Amino acid sequence: MANLKQQAGIAAANLAQNGMGIGLGTGSTVFFALERLAERQKTENLRFFGVSTSFSTTLLCRKMGIELKDCGCVSHLDLAIDGADEIDPDLNLIKGRGAAHLLEKIVASLARRFIIVADCAKKVKNLGEKFPVPMEILPAALGLAEAEVKKLGGILKIRMAGDCKDGPAISDSGNIIADANFGLIKEPAALCKELDSIPGLVGHGLFIGLAKEAFIAGEAGVENISL
Repeated sequence: MANLKQQAGIAAANLAQNGMGIGLGTGSTVFFALERLAERQKTENLRFFGVSTSFSTTLLCRKMGIELKDCGCVSHLDLAIDGADEIDPDLNLIKGRGAAHLLEKIVASLARRFIIVADCAKKVKNLGEKFPVPMEILPAALGLAEAEVKKLGGILKIRMAGDCKDGPAISDSGNIIADANFGLIKEPAALCKELDSIPGLVGHGLFIGLAKEAFIAGEAGVENISL
């Protein structure tokens, strides 16, 4: 499967062209896309700039020699490549296991063409089958967010940092990371709209209508899905 994930990442990176601004996501399959982009810089003299979605990706780009621009200085991107935790048949997504979903959504929204690279285990019939919806919440809005999520039929749980530190997981922007379990999400667009309206909930992991193309690695090869 690792070889197929590599093929999926390479397929997405091969779409890059000279002069492009490219959003660079986070995750194991995206890593292969970064490797391919760095290789094309050396072998094809490909010239582009990237916008990173996480500090971990930023460190990889520095190591690989990929030029980065700050997201706040960019008004549009030609391409964005990222992974996903769940992918439904309409390429709606749950993202955010890595706690980078707020910046990932900003970068995806900047991109003219947003492409998902993942393995076939991420495909689901309905969002919510395997993972809760990650959320990034201002500390002052935690009580409000919990109450509003409950009204929507969800259960909010603060994500703990684990072995790396005591207490809750904190995003790169300094906010609290939580996860909301809604069970199977039959109307993801409606839930997305409701979550967007909660004050202090600055980002959630439902990506609705953003991705139009995906490279999915499976045992039979790499499947290219386009809407």
